Amino acid sequence: MAGFYYQHLRSAIEILEGYRFNDPFSIYLKNYFRRFKKFGSRDRKAITDLCFGYFRIGQSSLKYNTNDQIIIGYFLTHQSDDGFIEATCPDLLKSIGCTLDEKIEKLRERFPVFDEGKIFSFTNELTGKIDQKSFRRSHLQKPLYFINIRQKSVENFLNRLNEYQIPYVVTDGIIGFEQNIDLSNWFKIDEEIFVQDISSQKTITLLDQCNIAGSSLWDTCAGSGGKSILASDKFHFKKHYVSDLRQHILDELSRRLTKASIKYDQSFCVDLTNSLSIQVAKQYLPKEGVELIIADVPCTGSGTWGRSPEWLRNFDVQQITAYQQRQINIVKHILPLIKKGGFFLYITCSVFEQENEFVIEEIKKSHTIKVIEQKYFFGYGNRGDQLFAALITL
Repeated sequence: MAGFYYQHLRSAIEILEGYRFNDPFSIYLKNYFRRFKKFGSRDRKAITDLCFGYFRIGQSSLKYNTNDQIIIGYFLTHQSDDGFIEATCPDLLKSIGCTLDEKIEKLRERFPVFDEGKIFSFTNELTGKIDQKSFRRSHLQKPLYFINIRQKSVENFLNRLNEYQIPYVVTDGIIGFEQNIDLSNWFKIDEEIFVQDISSQKTITLLDQCNIAGSSLWDTCAGSGGKSILASDKFHFKKHYVSDLRQHILDELSRRLTKASIKYDQSFCVDLTNSLSIQVAKQYLPKEGVELIIADVPCTGSGTWGRSPEWLRNFDVQQITAYQQRQINIVKHILPLIKKGGFFLYITCSVFEQENEFVIEEIKKSHTIKVIEQKYFFGYGNRGDQLFAALITL
């Protein structure tokens, strides 16, 4: 039976040593299994688990070989053993169900140069508002996914979950699920509910202190459209505009908004870092400006690396400055398009100060703006993402 686990270990090593970080690891892995069809579903699940455990420990164990790093990753990311630890490192078996502090102490007996502080290595770039220990340890857990319930009471929805015997957690009125639960078997996605991280949902609460009439909304870096659905359900805007840099993203967004019964007036591609491209946006937007502009800007995504832990191992910190400059340009180009008395909601999914507080301070130097509120939304205590948001008016 031990040979079964060593076979999975060898396959995981081969996959990891062939990965070059050119694509998200989940896509690379999916393509790998598509090419090599010898792996059954059980094999794919076990190998995937080993690979992600390896990534979740970041750069904490680089002095050990890939074999040992996979064992360390599995030990720290599991509370019970399916036989892997018993087969590959039995001296850790008795401790696998212990607290994380106890497990790390035991781990150092076997792997003395393990460095917990390097699970998340980019501490010099972090905002000072974060609890670094809790944050780095959160990467050892698989995140939950969270949903937003559209136009229905939470109580009725919970009754349905209980009826279907679907396990869930509720945090601040927001419902979360393990990644292996497919709610589309019971609910209409985007029509009844839509997937949106707990911290992402909370960013919209900054608008509660504003007198928003619901005249116009522009979701500038719309992506999958979660913010558009959230804001539309809350304020029912008369005019709704969406844009993105990528046409294929807008095509998918159009499909999703249609399914969600949300009408939008214009969808257009625009590069918000380019001042000339802004002229394109002006052709579509109201001449008097937009009442609410939401910009979930391109960023390092460091607040979401619990979902893509490969970047814990291979991130170039110089990218932070590059992203910061893009973000500053985007904000500077957007500000003139805000309607008098309107609002601008700046959002990143980054925990790096340069992409958040520093961007706002830089904008203040060249523009007369009022920052109504800016804050971080930390989800690491609830197996969610980390976001930063700043609410601005002119």
